[in-house]
Amino acid sequence: MLNRPANRGKLWLTSWLARRPLPTSLRKTIFTHRDSGMIGPNVSNGFLKGFMREILVIRFGALGDLCVLGWALSRLADSCAPGTCRITLVTKAAFAPVMGEVRGVDEVIALDGSGISAVWALARQLKKRRWDVVIDAHNILRSRLLLAMLGRRPDARLAKDTTARLRFMAFGHQNFRLNQRMIDRFDALMTGVASAATDESAPAPLGHLSGLRENNSSPPVLGLAPGAQWDTKRWPAEHFATLVKMFRTQTNGSVQVFLGPREQQWYPDSALEKAVATDDAVEVVQLPDLPDVARRLAAVDILVTNDSGLLHLAEAVGTRVLAFFGPTVREFGYFPLQEGSRVLETELSCRPCSRNGKAPCHRKDLACLVPISPASALEQLISMLAKDVSK
Repeated sequence: MLNRPANRGKLWLTSWLARRPLPTSLRKTIFTHRDSGMIGPNVSNGFLKGFMREILVIRFGALGDLCVLGWALSRLADSCAPGTCRITLVTKAAFAPVMGEVRGVDEVIALDGSGISAVWALARQLKKRRWDVVIDAHNILRSRLLLAMLGRRPDARLAKDTTARLRFMAFGHQNFRLNQRMIDRFDALMTGVASAATDESAPAPLGHLSGLRENNSSPPVLGLAPGAQWDTKRWPAEHFATLVKMFRTQTNGSVQVFLGPREQQWYPDSALEKAVATDDAVEVVQLPDLPDVARRLAAVDILVTNDSGLLHLAEAVGTRVLAFFGPTVREFGYFPLQEGSRVLETELSCRPCSRNGKAPCHRKDLACLVPISPASALEQLISMLAKDVSK
């Protein structure tokens, strides 16, 4: 008669579990009991030893949303015990390189394309893996279609606030959901995945890219992000031009103007282009790769920006922002996160006028942004820089 190891059955079970997704109810029970200390050392060291939770998070875009999500993913990684979590993010190919730099994200899988065939190819790729926790951090038709193709219900799904926003715009009704920032909603999705509480003091998710930042004794470096997805969210180019001249005169600092593909529609021959063309201390930054843009944003002291993706990318690398908010408002959840960042806005009864700033200004005068003067922006900048010197 052959002598079999006494623990052969347990070894086989552990190996099988490592290859198979646990049912949601059993998985939650095991990890809840383990994290609370209700599972004893024998079970923890045998049954669960070497078992790592594979966490799949789905968020296709946009850049600003992904940067905010980066904070939640970094906190999730920090709250996991060493060797217990592996975080994989699914996003669009355009954002994959920069999201791969986020602290705590172990892998990024890109959606290459926009049609059903691209989603099906992605689903086939994901089916080859075991996913213990699946989080739909987008909750759009495409993410739902992907999960349907996977044959998997998400363990958590982002709750949309579309109805609350529409009621707020139409009637001024303040729904409790509008009291939550977007980061709060993303953090809520991670609840129960790890045992530790959210650490608000955690480093910025792309903070490790800030090695190029100058010390406070150097002349300040000001960044400008004058673009936005929609024209109604742009502070006037004339105001940006005036601010550059006033900042250069008062501080002798340098300026970096960050431009993307959309800016080619209005930047050429604009007042801002004419203002910076003859100033050697002003550099125009046009880089195709988002990780390179992030590194350059990390090197400026403050970014003056519209409500755009670069606002959140700058904060993700640890750079404070002075942001202009016009058609969008705090209740939509995308105000700056950094403690030292500031916002300039004009109180109007017609704000907000659309869910994302896409709708044209019905007043035809952009009264939410035009009255914000370059002088008031410079005053805020000088105050923010003075706090740096006093530290």
